[in-house]
Amino acid sequence: MSDERVKIGILGCGRVSEHYIKRILISERVGTLYEVVACCDVDIKKSDYVGNIFSCEPYNNIEEFVKHKNMEIVLILTRSGQHYEHSKKCLSNNLNVIVEKPLSLRVEHVEDLINLSSKKGKFCASIFQNRLNPAVEVTKHAFENKKFGKLVSVSVRLRWCRLQDYYDDGWHGTWAQDGGVTNQQAIHHVDALTWVCGKAKSVCAVSTKRSNQLEAEDTLAAAIELENGGLATLELTTAARPKDIEASITITGTKGTVQVGGVALNKIEQWKTSSSTDIEKKMIREFSEDVDNGYGISHYRQLKMIFQKYRSGEIDKIPFLAKECIHTLRLIHSIYASVESGRKVYLTEQLSSSKLGIQNDTK
Repeated sequence: MSDERVKIGILGCGRVSEHYIKRILISERVGTLYEVVACCDVDIKKSDYVGNIFSCEPYNNIEEFVKHKNMEIVLILTRSGQHYEHSKKCLSNNLNVIVEKPLSLRVEHVEDLINLSSKKGKFCASIFQNRLNPAVEVTKHAFENKKFGKLVSVSVRLRWCRLQDYYDDGWHGTWAQDGGVTNQQAIHHVDALTWVCGKAKSVCAVSTKRSNQLEAEDTLAAAIELENGGLATLELTTAARPKDIEASITITGTKGTVQVGGVALNKIEQWKTSSSTDIEKKMIREFSEDVDNGYGISHYRQLKMIFQKYRSGEIDKIPFLAKECIHTLRLIHSIYASVESGRKVYLTEQLSSSKLGIQNDTK
C-alpha cells in the first residue's frame, strides 16, 4: 500500500473541532499520517477559520463538501443529533467516516449505518478514545486474564460540572439532539464498563434534574446486572460544583480490586491483588498519565491506528467499527427505557427510549 498521507475532511467546525485541532490533528504524533483537504460547517466563518489552519477548501454546504475530489475519510464533529444524517450522507457518497460519540441517537440508525458501510465497502468507526487509555487497556488485559478473580461488582462514578450556559446553546441537553449526562458525558464511561467487564444483562435506573435546566437529566443512578453475573452501579451527574471532580471505574473481584480514575479514566488509583503486595506503585507509575480535561488525550491514539490500518488495507482491524460499539448505545437506551417505564429492563427486550433522538425520526 502507498505511504501517502490519508486525505480527510472535517464536517463540523465548532467547539469539538477546536479540541481536535489543538490537541490531536496538529500533534506530531498524528500529523504525518493525514492531510486535511476540506472542511465544512453551516457557519462559513467557522469553516473559513479551519480552512485557514489547514490550508484546505472550506464549505458551508454538505452537498458540495461530499463531492470534494480525493477526500477519503470524513471526521464527523457535528451535533450528536446530526451524526446519523451526516454519516449516511458521507457513506452514500463513498466516503469512510469517523464519528465522534455517539454514532447516532437511535439504535436502528446505527444498524442502518453498519449495513450501508458494508454495502458500500467503506468503514464507519466511532470515537471511543478512553478504550485506549493505558490505564483502561492494562485493566482490561488483567480482567480478561482473571487477575482480579471472579467479578463481584463494578462502580462507575462520573461527577462533572456543566453550568447552565452549556445547556443554553439550543441543543445540549435536548432529547432530539443530545440526551442528558448519560448519553452525552457518561457514554464513554458506560462504554468502558462493558468494554472491560462484559456486556450488560439488565438495568434498573432513575434520573432527575438537580441543578441545571434542560429537557433531559443532569443526574442518574442505575443498577446493572452483567451477563457474567457481576453487578454494576452508575452514579452520574453534571451537577457537581465547582468543577469536574471525578470519572472513575472501580472493579472488585474475589482476588483483587482496581480503581481507574482521574478526570478522564487516565490514572490507576488502586491496584490491589492477592498475588502481590508491591505491584500497586509500579502500576500507578507506569500506566497513569496526566490530562488537562475530561476529553483525555487518547483521540490521537485511535486516529493514528485508524489511519495506519486504513492505509495498509486492514479495514477489518480499524478501531472501533460501528458493529463493535452498538452494544453501548443499546445499553444507553435500556437505561433510559428503565427510567421511562419505572421498571427493570432486560437487554434482550431491545427497548428504545421514547424520547432520545425521536424527533429525528419524524422530520
